[in-house]
Amino acid sequence: MNRRVVTTGAAIAGAVAFVLALVPGVAALVPTAAAVDAVGNDYFLLSAFGAVSLAVFGWMALRRAAGQVAQADPPDPETVPDAPRPGSRFDERLGRRPWGLDDADRRALVERLRAAAAHEAGTGTARETARERVASGEWTDDPVAARFLAERPPPLGTRLRLALRGDSWTQHGARAVATELLARSDER
Repeated sequence: MNRRVVTTGAAIAGAVAFVLALVPGVAALVPTAAAVDAVGNDYFLLSAFGAVSLAVFGWMALRRAAGQVAQADPPDPETVPDAPRPGSRFDERLGRRPWGLDDADRRALVERLRAAAAHEAGTGTARETARERVASGEWTDDPVAARFLAERPPPLGTRLRLALRGDSWTQHGARAVATELLARSDER
């Protein structure tokens, strides 16, 4: 059946029910006594209305179950774009095997840590003075961090000990500088 026909029939039935229920005197025009006499009892008349209602409901349920409901898909939810967490490249470089660091990685680590140390050491002083303190190693009491940023290589024994532990001087020194910077920032 056409959807328009069903909708029109339901609207007409609803309007008739509305008028019968709310307008006084109109219900007396409907020959209910003749309908009760035809079926034999007023409960049978009520049962007939119930049976028609159940039949309509069953038809609607079967039609709904057999048919496909075409609905629009909701839009994709908005998400926060993924961004690397701060320091992830630093951690990735320090996590590599000692032979996995090339000169560019070593240089990038040293320059980044030197800039951070100069910023930390330069609180209340001129930039050039802070850079000189970092280059000379005066910016910290940690000898490993000071030696690493001053680019003074450690003794051969220290390098061998680090190599036996699976570490390199670059990684060891960078960790020492990062630990010192973290300790200084926690003090503030």
